[in-house]
Amino acid sequence: MINFDWELCEMAADRNLMNSYKLYFLKALLINVSNHKREFGFYEMACWMCAYSFAGVCGLGRRIRSLDKLYDAAVLAIEKENLMQSSRIAEVYHAVSETENKELRALIRSLCNYVPYRLLAYLWPRELKGKTDKQKNILIEELSRSEGRCLYAIFSILQSRKRIEVNQEWASFITVNRERLLGWIDERIDCFVKKGEGNDIC
Repeated sequence: MINFDWELCEMAADRNLMNSYKLYFLKALLINVSNHKREFGFYEMACWMCAYSFAGVCGLGRRIRSLDKLYDAAVLAIEKENLMQSSRIAEVYHAVSETENKELRALIRSLCNYVPYRLLAYLWPRELKGKTDKQKNILIEELSRSEGRCLYAIFSILQSRKRIEVNQEWASFITVNRERLLGWIDERIDCFVKKGEGNDIC
């Protein structure tokens, strides 16, 4: 039996967050997963991350954390795709997913170099200890297919076509609890941003 709420809290625990990627990746899943939609490409997820973070990073006017490039993606999307700071989520997603600008596509693609793997890393701290980033990614991909409580399994078909497949039990849980879960993830994101501003009220 999966304790879904506990697993989500572990994924989004402060000790596991260096930037906002995990939170926005998780938000993209919580919004888009359903019993009929359980498979997502890495680039698709990165585009949703850009879309859901766009208004927030534009309003902040800088990176959320020093290594967090979602702001950079927003700035480049505005410059290359004629978006405005007030552009809606659907507009941003369409622009970045369909862009032919190589610089913007490369930046967006880089957002998922690690986050799909690191979101699951909490499950195997001993197995991953001392491993290089490449070794961690390979190991997490393999383990994600065998661990029953995993949110999703990771698959590499081609280097440019990496994808995840959400566990059916997780898809059902998310579908039934979506409204509550979105309130929770938005609260976590807000808290993360405030801590980045030096506010410790969270």
